[in-house]
Amino acid sequence: MEERPGRRAHRTTVLVTSPEFPVDSVLDLPDHRRPSGWRLAVRADVDGGRVHAVEVDLPGIPLCWYVELPEPDAGPAANTLVAFSDPRYAEGTVLDAREAAAAGVSGAQQVAAIRWWPESGLVHQLYVVPAQRRRGLGRKIATAAFGVQLGHGLPDLHGDGRRTELGEAWRASLPDGMAARMAPWSQVLPPMTPVSA
Repeated sequence: MEERPGRRAHRTTVLVTSPEFPVDSVLDLPDHRRPSGWRLAVRADVDGGRVHAVEVDLPGIPLCWYVELPEPDAGPAANTLVAFSDPRYAEGTVLDAREAAAAGVSGAQQVAAIRWWPESGLVHQLYVVPAQRRRGLGRKIATAAFGVQLGHGLPDLHGDGRRTELGEAWRASLPDGMAARMAPWSQVLPPMTPVSA
């Protein structure tokens, strides 16, 4: 935990896949070190109010930083995480809407986005810009969104059986642990990318 005078206390939670640590182990690692087998590190306010960074250990996938856009008035309330892949911010940085607007961040520069219903954790949409597909960005933003949900102290993300053909191909390429969070394919949805004439 990290505390500074006049600022909210932050906590970094690190998810690890390793036989070295039993499930739900709590470790105190000084100096921001990461244990072997770490997969996701989430830095958030202790009260769950704000997520500041989500770092995903997926070597070889382009750098990503994010803008979190809560939609409290949607029915039901939703949350969107938009990924950008340029060097303006460090890997895993999460901006809020105010910070993104002040920095001149434009949605036209996004490489991926994911939208979900935070109260249930059900993913509603996942999109990767066509020119950026098959580079691992879908997996990376889905893992980052899992981290955002964790940082807010809300239910784990999961998917139902409604997917596009591209979405089902993506699910089939995931590691077993991630694929298991998605129900079997039960309804084919139309593609999110318009077909060019």
